[in-house]
Amino acid sequence: MLKIYGNKTFNAVKVVMTAEELGLDYEYQVIDFASGEMKSPEFMKIHPLGKIPAMEHDGNAIFESNNMCRYLANISGKKLYSDDPLQAAKIDETVDLIAHHIGKWITTYFFEEIVKKAFYEKEPNADALAEAAGFLAQQLPYLDGMLDGNDFLCGNEVTIADCVAFAMIMAHEYTSFDISDHSNLTRWYDQMKARPSYAAMLKHFPGGYNFG
Repeated sequence: MLKIYGNKTFNAVKVVMTAEELGLDYEYQVIDFASGEMKSPEFMKIHPLGKIPAMEHDGNAIFESNNMCRYLANISGKKLYSDDPLQAAKIDETVDLIAHHIGKWITTYFFEEIVKKAFYEKEPNADALAEAAGFLAQQLPYLDGMLDGNDFLCGNEVTIADCVAFAMIMAHEYTSFDISDHSNLTRWYDQMKARPSYAAMLKHFPGGYNFG
């Protein structure tokens, strides 16, 4: 039995899209932010830091979203991943690039323009957004170049790297973060959005990242 716990965050999106791409049978449970459900004693047995997403598989608790995506691929015969050490390293490299660099700055947009408004009724910090924009201007061309001649980020097959990146870049539909200057990235995004996994994922996230 596979059970995924989440709410409207890019980290939950990437896990659900991975599960959908793999064709896994799973149960999805929304964890309520407002009630503080993620800090309940019951949930902290699943994620000891009281964060989402998290999941349970056959009685075992697993957390950290990129790790969750990799685990799901590994239990599915390495579909969306690879048996080849070099290709697996390239997939991991791309996941880490998103997690530690590009995703860090997209997260700034998400926090400043969505989370602050929805939960703290505060205005975005213009300096923080300017810093994020500056770093993304340096980093997005590299990601765009990865897609030059490739359908997906690590070749011509979908991998967990695409699910991870898509979930982050999805924020451009809800914030001022913009990818329109990057033609390969825009084409890839539209291609990912047209996949059945996106429509299936969105059923769990009505309104996308909007909290209204």
